Amino acid sequence: MSQEKVVHIVTVGTSIVRNIAQNVSGQSVSSEVLEKFKRWAQASPRSREDAEAGERACSGCEEFEAGLRILASKPYEVSAELNAMRSYLEEGMVDAVVLLSSDTGVSEFSAKILEAYLSSEGKLVETIRVPGLGLDFQEGLINLVDTVASVVARYRGLGYRAWINLTGGFKLEAAVLYLVSCLSRLGVEKAYYIHEAMRSTVEVPAIPVKLEDSLLRTVERLGDQEVELEEARKRIGEEMLDVLLRSGLVERSGTTVRIRKWVLHLVRGF
Repeated sequence: MSQEKVVHIVTVGTSIVRNIAQNVSGQSVSSEVLEKFKRWAQASPRSREDAEAGERACSGCEEFEAGLRILASKPYEVSAELNAMRSYLEEGMVDAVVLLSSDTGVSEFSAKILEAYLSSEGKLVETIRVPGLGLDFQEGLINLVDTVASVVARYRGLGYRAWINLTGGFKLEAAVLYLVSCLSRLGVEKAYYIHEAMRSTVEVPAIPVKLEDSLLRTVERLGDQEVELEEARKRIGEEMLDVLLRSGLVERSGTTVRIRKWVLHLVRGF
């Protein structure tokens, strides 16, 4: 095994808050704090409860300290993200961790607790709250792609190997993130997650993927603005337009079509 350092890029969901709310008794934490965790576990994005969780995501806050204490007592039961990383942590294959929080207070609260715990274990850790992630699908995906590309490039420049933990967060965004990790120019080695049925960590190799030149040319010809159907047919041909529409790469609105923003960003960014 290579002695190169490994950075784990981790999408963070709300498992910590949900598990504390569902499985912790009032004997481990005050009833007032436990009631907050229960409200946060059910909070909608942009709600007052969600914002409150983000506001309490700091050392010294009673809720934060209680969550950190509970996480430290049984990390693999409380955090799905840590559970997926367990074998790597136990084998000393985690040198740095980048936690990607959605743009919600509950996810940031979970990420900050993970950051504090992993830092106490001697890991180099940083948390990034991805703008729009979990609030606006298009904007969130664009910012997620940008963030991951930037993080991977930065850490690879420092000599790290890059692995992605896809266990936490939104499943569709995780699927897109896996696709991004496979792009040959990015340099991610593999992705992994906890399989729901097998209850064990499953590794998925980052099979090198190269975008077809024909797709790149098509995107450039169609452009980034709405285009009338007839004009689109003239630019790229009816057969190609049909392929793009059926595959979902292009969206139609009335008599106009346009390349989906996150697809355009993905193609042009890499």
